[in-house]
Amino acid sequence: MAAQIAAAPALKAGSLRFWGEWFRRPYDNLHRIERCTVRGSTLIIEFDDGGKLSVANPDGLKLSATAFEIREASSVRWEWYYYGRPQTPENLYFFEYIRRGSEIEATTNVDWYAPSLSPTARENAVEIL
Repeated sequence: MAAQIAAAPALKAGSLRFWGEWFRRPYDNLHRIERCTVRGSTLIIEFDDGGKLSVANPDGLKLSATAFEIREASSVRWEWYYYGRPQTPENLYFFEYIRRGSEIEATTNVDWYAPSLSPTARENAVEIL
């Protein structure tokens, strides 16, 4: 999968969604993939804004200039730096989603509001829209 992403002539850029959960508001961010690597069974996608997406056991890639989807995964972790602040460890935040059968558990370290995370296994594990 990493080789397919790296070899793609054009990649979809846009807003991120994980198991139906938008990162921030729909269509309010433009995330561009910079590089993609593999560590064991985890696909690691790095973005131009310093964000990092780790997708364990990914399956079902749909890839084009107009689509980026990963249908299944055992877990998804999105890490980003608080916008407008230095990229330091204390400004690094995450949303983590772990699939347990037909349920998706979501956790975060966001501390400036109380996110209401309601992921669903019926949706794609990862999408760029």
